[in-house]
Amino acid sequence: MLYFLLAGFVLSQAYRTVGGILSVPLKAEFMLDSDRLASVIGSFHIAFGCLQVVIGILIDNFGIRKTILAVSPFSVLGALLSAVAVSPTMLQWGQILLGFGCAPAFLACIVLMARHFSGKQFSIMYAFALGSGSLGLIFTSTPTAWLVGQFGWRSCFYLLAFLSFLTWLLIYFGVRGVDSALAASSLSVKQKIVVALRSISGYKALLKIRETPGILSLVFVIYAAFLTLRGLWLGPLLVERHHASLVFAGNLALLLSIISVFSPMLFGRLDPGPGKRYVYLCIQPWVLVIAFIVLAFSQQLWLSIVAIMVIAVAAANTVWQLADAKEVYPQDMQGRAIALFNTSLFLGASFMQWISGKAHDWLSLQGEDMFTSAFLMTAFVLSAGITAYIILRRPARRV
Repeated sequence: MLYFLLAGFVLSQAYRTVGGILSVPLKAEFMLDSDRLASVIGSFHIAFGCLQVVIGILIDNFGIRKTILAVSPFSVLGALLSAVAVSPTMLQWGQILLGFGCAPAFLACIVLMARHFSGKQFSIMYAFALGSGSLGLIFTSTPTAWLVGQFGWRSCFYLLAFLSFLTWLLIYFGVRGVDSALAASSLSVKQKIVVALRSISGYKALLKIRETPGILSLVFVIYAAFLTLRGLWLGPLLVERHHASLVFAGNLALLLSIISVFSPMLFGRLDPGPGKRYVYLCIQPWVLVIAFIVLAFSQQLWLSIVAIMVIAVAAANTVWQLADAKEVYPQDMQGRAIALFNTSLFLGASFMQWISGKAHDWLSLQGEDMFTSAFLMTAFVLSAGITAYIILRRPARRV
């Protein structure tokens, strides 16, 4: 049943990264500047991130199966609206619906794993799930570039809509008995709704824990930086700065996708364990900052490719971040902590894409293209998030 749920996560990964290739034809068809392009594509992450807390509450009160079957059809509607879009506004609404529909995909997998695995086993399974989700990135690489060349960019959304519907059927018929504890509950639907509304206040206790701001600061920037590159700027960077073809961009995206399958598993295996992750997470993320600075100024294709690959590997430290969060929070708060973790993760992606789109107007770097500004801004936001983590997450002093 975890595999069936992961099918939905694979599709959500495809939806959130398809812009890395489609941004080239979308810019041309709708005459989008970098700011508007970032706003349209970033809408997915805003919708996705804002719904995480609500999805966590729904899963706790109504179960995995009912939640995902009720919410995921929005992804079919969003894909169809994106496919028939005749204006940037229609396309943006399509992305918003996609964000809503994909919102329960990964959280449902995490909750199912959390019920059956603990400790380092959970870290390994979480890494496996992240790596499996990267299969969606494989679709948004060479296959997407080929589809665009053969049938146009709209065909990608039509195909994804069809696959989303098939996945809904797969979950409907294949996922059973995962919410046995809830099924045994004597509460009525009305009582469950009241409990769900009351549980929102439980997040206040989570936010009062001393380490929470620091943990959320790092979560906010790391995966966001990778998604900003992979899901927004990768195609335009290679086509416009390095004069590569869209198929070449798709092939590089395919390589990144393969890296993304295995790098979370690598981090899962190299997990330093309780009490040690903080030190590693204070040092390792600076590799991303350096790579983005190199990417900002690189005019050589080979050097840009090396920097992009380093970013793809280094960003997989999300595995350590979630394990770090599980270490801080007690068992009865971990469900809400994971939901808040995911909220920060994807709101960060939206913010990073938005601010990178604004960067060229704000920085006004003489003689530099928009990619220099976008990647320097990404490096700056990364540095701020890492520094906040170092200061705010530091372990309490022993008396």
